[in-house]
Amino acid sequence: MERRTPTGTAYAFVRPEDVTAVTVEDGIAEGLELAIYAGRDQGAIHLESAVATLAPAGTIGGHIHPFEESFYVLSGRGLIAIGDTTYELRAGDFGFAPLAYPHAWSNPFDEPLTWLRTRSPQPRPIGTNHGTYRYADLAPPLSGRGIDVESVNQRFVGHFDDSQVPPPGPLSMPGYHGYNIRNVSVRMMVDELLGAQHHTLFIVEFVPSTVKGMSAKEHFHPFEETYYFTAGAAEGLIGGEAVSVTAGDLVFAGVNTSHGYTNEGD
Repeated sequence: MERRTPTGTAYAFVRPEDVTAVTVEDGIAEGLELAIYAGRDQGAIHLESAVATLAPAGTIGGHIHPFEESFYVLSGRGLIAIGDTTYELRAGDFGFAPLAYPHAWSNPFDEPLTWLRTRSPQPRPIGTNHGTYRYADLAPPLSGRGIDVESVNQRFVGHFDDSQVPPPGPLSMPGYHGYNIRNVSVRMMVDELLGAQHHTLFIVEFVPSTVKGMSAKEHFHPFEETYYFTAGAAEGLIGGEAVSVTAGDLVFAGVNTSHGYTNEGD
């Protein structure tokens, strides 16, 4: 749940056992479960981050909403239609649907499809729902092409694997200044080059180090940030509170909340 620093900034630690997945019953999705890791209950104002799981034979019908929605596939296979283009997804694939852009999902395979989902601006109650509206002209996809890392003709999607991680060094990104964040590698995924306007999605790797503060020294910035850990472990200091994090955990740092990590593993 939400924590507050003495100065009033928000942060939260969320582990898988702290979250209850609920079945989505909105008349659009069938076989979809959603576990919200970061939202209003954790102090977030601008972002909502969740882990979504679509069961075999599950579908999410065509829909639109007044916020961006990005995804990063954690496991399984599935299909997504974004506008008039369909893709077959696998672990490491990522992408997003812009505001009011029709998209739909399906899982014709024999294992669950699980992905990290981020929405921004954060959904708000609108009438009887949270701003998701059926788009009848787009059906759940029946087939799709795989995402080609080398292709320049794919809109809104891409694929990540460890071979794409650049050499570590100081971090240079919009919103980050100074030399506080060093010995990290960053691979941008969803950003303004892909068409996103309200949030970014990227992979960051903390270089192993036994010297505290040598992975990502404490820092803060004028925007919210979530870290969903996909591999390894780290020691964090968030809002002045120490925490150990590992794969499957999520950390939320609100605006101006200090946070940093050290990877003391191998």
